[in-house]
Amino acid sequence: MINTLKSKGLFAPVAAIFMLVSFALPVVYLVAMSLSQYSPTEGVVWTVSFANYRDTISDLFFWEVGWRTLRLSMITTLACLVLAFPVSHYLVTARGWRQLLVFIILLMPLVTSVTVMSYGWLILLGNRGVINSLLLGVGILGSPVNLMHNEPAIVIGLVHIFLVFMVISIAGSLQSINPSFPLAARSLGAGPVSVFLRITLPLCMPGIRAGALLVFASSMSAYAIPGVLGGPRYKFISTLVYQQAISLFNWPVSAAYAVMLLIITAVFVVIALLVGKFAGLYRRSR
Repeated sequence: MINTLKSKGLFAPVAAIFMLVSFALPVVYLVAMSLSQYSPTEGVVWTVSFANYRDTISDLFFWEVGWRTLRLSMITTLACLVLAFPVSHYLVTARGWRQLLVFIILLMPLVTSVTVMSYGWLILLGNRGVINSLLLGVGILGSPVNLMHNEPAIVIGLVHIFLVFMVISIAGSLQSINPSFPLAARSLGAGPVSVFLRITLPLCMPGIRAGALLVFASSMSAYAIPGVLGGPRYKFISTLVYQQAISLFNWPVSAAYAVMLLIITAVFVVIALLVGKFAGLYRRSR
């Protein structure tokens, strides 16, 4: 069917229509909803007003939650980057059942419900969980340590779920590197660290950039993991969106929060793309 569409020159128009219906129209509807007002008696009052955005921008609590969302998403992206390199290297160099086993372990979070995975960490990190019970049993701790409902627990859950995106992206770049490049550098006297910093890392930048954008965007919009592992105190913007839409039925404010989340994520994604582009131009000009 795809070949037929290509031969008739209809592939591009059909793809454009699909993107318009699937992505553009929902965003337009979301923006229109955010410009409306909420009435306790009438529900959504369709009008054009920036009152929701004005209230959101002046709300210090929203920016506190937004800063937490942004900060933990960036920490998650950095942690995934650090952990992904050795895993990606092993994934590329391993063969047979070892490579298959790594693939299965990496893909498990994607084929399992995020809520189930979050409750799995709840069993591990809870006051009566596996880790506390083990440390208490061997005498390292005298009383349980609070490992849940804090920011490190959120980061652990996010890294567990989204690490696979970074690993696959970097593994693709590692696999495309000509093996003769590192060998030539080593034969000229370069050490392992120098080969990694001057050969491997620059050639992996496309994969790093793609993986970082996937992990960052997914972390910014995460809901189940912050809700379960962070508890009611450590909210993400997605939590505020859910509360306004489902608990308070204030869809216009919920839409405004969602649009603000979209804008914040898009701004940082564009900044990352521009930095990567200018860094590439700088390296080629040297």
